[in-house]
Amino acid sequence: MESSGGDDRRLEKFMGRKERRRSSLDKPLHGDYIGAKHNSKIMSIINKQDEKEILFADTLMKCNRKCKMQERIIVLTEKSLYNIDPSTYKAKRRIGLLDIACVKMSGLQDNFFVVSVPSEYDYLYVSSKKIEICLHLRRQYQFVQSGQVLPIEFKNTLEYKVDSGIFREIKFSPENDGVSTQIFEKRKKYRLRLCVDTTA
Repeated sequence: MESSGGDDRRLEKFMGRKERRRSSLDKPLHGDYIGAKHNSKIMSIINKQDEKEILFADTLMKCNRKCKMQERIIVLTEKSLYNIDPSTYKAKRRIGLLDIACVKMSGLQDNFFVVSVPSEYDYLYVSSKKIEICLHLRRQYQFVQSGQVLPIEFKNTLEYKVDSGIFREIKFSPENDGVSTQIFEKRKKYRLRLCVDTTA
């Protein structure tokens, strides 16, 4: 396990590309925010896959295929990233770390990030702990990939895959004291705006 100093140096790299709210600059990194290690239902899910270690766990929001927000539990283990329904404690999806191609986010003060899985489809998440999630993901990905680093893309216009052959575009722009977020479904000849959200 690396020291907090190592985490600080990694955070500095992110801060060079990603604007951060002042309140988040000194936020401690806890990893397991929901006591997942002591939750028998969550441990049962990961134990079935012969996984035992929880590196990060928290509740966050997922933007679904209908562009609606759903509360989910995200759990990062030594091998996988789990998406769990908090109302039923059933795993909606398990993503092997080796299947993740990159993580995408804007360079602004928003909470959105995309986990890109080219062989299947991507996830658009919203979390105030996105930087910590990326740090844990990168560290464990590098370990299972024998030193290869998980790419982090910073762009204010991001494309993500919703389903086979269906892509969406999320556009971020500064607006007053917050960030305007617009999501479009991409078609061959035009873009269809699906929803707009402004985050402080």
